[in-house]
Amino acid sequence: MDLGTGKIDMERAHGSFSQGAGEQGRAEDERGSSLILALVFLIVTSLVVISLANLAKNDLVATTKFNSAQSLDSAADSAAELAVNNIRYNFMPQTLNASPPAICWSGSLGSQITLNGQTVSVWCSTRWSPLSTKTRVVTFVVCPSSTSSLVCAVNPLLEGVVTFDDYPSPRGAVSTAQCTSTCGVGMTINSWVFDAVPPTVQSISPTSGAVAGGATITVIGTGFVSGASVNFVDTNLGSNVVLAAANVSVLNSTTLTAVIPALASGASYYVTVSTPVGTSVYGPIYN
Repeated sequence: MDLGTGKIDMERAHGSFSQGAGEQGRAEDERGSSLILALVFLIVTSLVVISLANLAKNDLVATTKFNSAQSLDSAADSAAELAVNNIRYNFMPQTLNASPPAICWSGSLGSQITLNGQTVSVWCSTRWSPLSTKTRVVTFVVCPSSTSSLVCAVNPLLEGVVTFDDYPSPRGAVSTAQCTSTCGVGMTINSWVFDAVPPTVQSISPTSGAVAGGATITVIGTGFVSGASVNFVDTNLGSNVVLAAANVSVLNSTTLTAVIPALASGASYYVTVSTPVGTSVYGPIYN
């Protein structure tokens, strides 16, 4: 045997073995890298699928909520329109100066109406000025049926203010009695607002004064805006005495001043503030 040749053959064999082992190692490394990449891909894909599923779920929930809200708004709108058409042609004495507002219907009908699968309540309050072209100014408030009239008046789902003229034009003899055959010959929708926030009256100063009026009253509350009006409403609501204050000055959204009108001796009056979105519920009393 040629020892030199054998040594060379062994070195070649060893080199071939080392090369094969290296190639095998690289192949295993490549397979490992591929597995890691595949695993990362699967994880990323899973996260994307989960995110898309969550987005789809959120969209479904949002769509359901939107449809529900839209259905409730539609029911409120339709119920208010029914109330407007009912009270337009029918004088509802129970709604006269009502605060909180009263049921808009006559007879045994309740406040609740079910429309579009939603049950809502409609309440009304009427300001009656029979010698004016604005014979009746009616405020309608609508809320889900579980809401009381007092809470609904403060935070209505829908609030509408509508003016009715109960005498034909040109105006002939005007009666101070409740209208019958001529109710609602004219109608103007003053406002129709969803999620309206009517003003509130929290306190007044002073709380009493001379029957001649003329003094300045300061009213504290919320929701006051330029153009607001102040009224003194006789607490004997059946008398239908509503007296307007003069020189209303809105200092800011929570404070205004006004000049007190002449009042009846011994009478007491609710002080209310009205803005385009509604009238405050009865609260502080001026004597």
